[in-house]
Amino acid sequence: MTARNDSRIDLHLHTIASDGSETAEALVLKAKSLGLAAIAITDHDSIGSVREALAAGEKHGVEVIPGVEIGIAHDPARHLIEIDILGYFVDPDLAELKDVLQRLQDAKNGKLVRQIAVLADNGLPIDADEVLEEAAGDTVRRPHIWKVLHRHHPDFSSQEFFDRTSFGGEWHVTKDFSLTLEECVALIGRAGGVPVLAHPGAYNTTFAGGGSMIDPIVDQIIATCAGAGVNGLEVYYTYDKNRPFHNGEPFITKEELAELVGHYASLAERHGMLKTGGTDFHGVSKPQIDVAEVDARYALVEALKAARP
Repeated sequence: MTARNDSRIDLHLHTIASDGSETAEALVLKAKSLGLAAIAITDHDSIGSVREALAAGEKHGVEVIPGVEIGIAHDPARHLIEIDILGYFVDPDLAELKDVLQRLQDAKNGKLVRQIAVLADNGLPIDADEVLEEAAGDTVRRPHIWKVLHRHHPDFSSQEFFDRTSFGGEWHVTKDFSLTLEECVALIGRAGGVPVLAHPGAYNTTFAGGGSMIDPIVDQIIATCAGAGVNGLEVYYTYDKNRPFHNGEPFITKEELAELVGHYASLAERHGMLKTGGTDFHGVSKPQIDVAEVDARYALVEALKAARP
């Protein structure tokens, strides 16, 4: 059955292959129960759930877009800090893609010993094996470290942990391998995919300190990405349920959310970028977010298909 352009979709979902709590098939079944025409599996530096998702999609009648979310190298001169690029319609069987993603995961896991040493030096000892057990075979990310840290040091705040271990923080540890923006865009292209800048509003570093909801630095980041060949912008997004606009409760109203979405929609048009949309669903680690909470429609998928190399 051909999806109508106004059918609902969700193009940003995480599974247990990165830091989500649901299997790929569970997400497909959830999408079917909600009447979604299409979903995209976009795990962090991983395509480990893509094949399962594609098979489940065939079985249950939900179109599954093979995707990935890649964190690129920090580039302070261009304000590219903690930037994620989504790749849609990537070939999960491409050897180069699998090799690079494995190197990225190895680099993340390689950070673990160094990060734990920094925590221990600051009076917060934890065991690496416990973090690996928490990750359950997936790529170790800071949320895994935080869960173990909180278990043993419950009085230490999550805000302080993430602030201090983020880029620029005194406890930040760098990876020994990352892709530049241009390298990431080229890799996604060689994999047959379409690169999209994920959740632009999330890169606002001033809002939490009383800054404006619209950060001009983020607008510069979007222009930089467009100039580097990033084809799309994730316009429709759960900003009211994600940092920096949420911390236990939303810091922006529904009207302000619409203003934020409208701003990025206009920038996408200005730079000739496609618009995409997704919830950034993770499950247990972000219980405030459910699948399909953004108003994204199948016409966005058609545009992505047309943009494939």
